Amino acid sequence: MRLSYTRLLVNDYEACFRFYADILKLPVLWGDENSRYAEFDVHSQTRLAINQREVMAEALETDTADPELPHQDRIAIIFEVDDVDEAAARLVADGARQVMEPRDWTAWGIRASHFRDPDGYLLEINSPLIPAPDQT
Repeated sequence: MRLSYTRLLVNDYEACFRFYADILKLPVLWGDENSRYAEFDVHSQTRLAINQREVMAEALETDTADPELPHQDRIAIIFEVDDVDEAAARLVADGARQVMEPRDWTAWGIRASHFRDPDGYLLEINSPLIPAPDQT
């Protein structure tokens, strides 16, 4: 596994986008002020991403709960793997708590599975649905 993103799940997406893009002056790699998801270059192989909090809550089917409650996620740590199904099966066999089985997220361009660490932090393992040209 390779840590690929730290994803902040934010309430005020537009203000956060402006903060990271305009105040911290991080180069925007993907997204804009209205896209509800953006990626920033932090001069590392790991990227910083922001995601409208409700988008992740909808994906994990926790969107009917009060977003102010502690069980609503504020951060997700993203690991890229070669094979999501294989990595997910190994994690489950080793005792990781899976909250979403592997599935294709075509709108996101990834296959992903979600887990929780012992303290409840959200972890995602994913791989691109379409391999990058240099991976074919």
